[in-house]
Amino acid sequence: MTFQKRSSSSRHTRLAHAHIVFRSLTAALLALIFGFAVMLLWNAILPGLFSVHPATYWQSVGLLVLVRILMGGSLGYRRYSFARIGSRPAWSEYEEWWRESGKQSFQEFSADRHSDQ
Repeated sequence: MTFQKRSSSSRHTRLAHAHIVFRSLTAALLALIFGFAVMLLWNAILPGLFSVHPATYWQSVGLLVLVRILMGGSLGYRRYSFARIGSRPAWSEYEEWWRESGKQSFQEFSADRHSDQ
């Protein structure tokens, strides 16, 4: 009896599929939990404050999606990364401008502002 060795590409494919399934299940579980939490908070706070109708579970999930859309960003993508602050090319351009004319511009602005008072 001979055994065939599986190729690394099939192992990689299986891992990729498992990762997709895991992330999908995690997202569904988080939507369930956060939707329920939003529904509880909405129904506990807002009807007494603003006389609004209680929210259903699906309205709460829709509210979460709406907030996500309005506040921007998509899953897995971060526009602002604090780990990359030093790597921005514009930062070196700003330092160069500050050395050449920034201090003088600031002093002129400050003098004008204090002379108006």
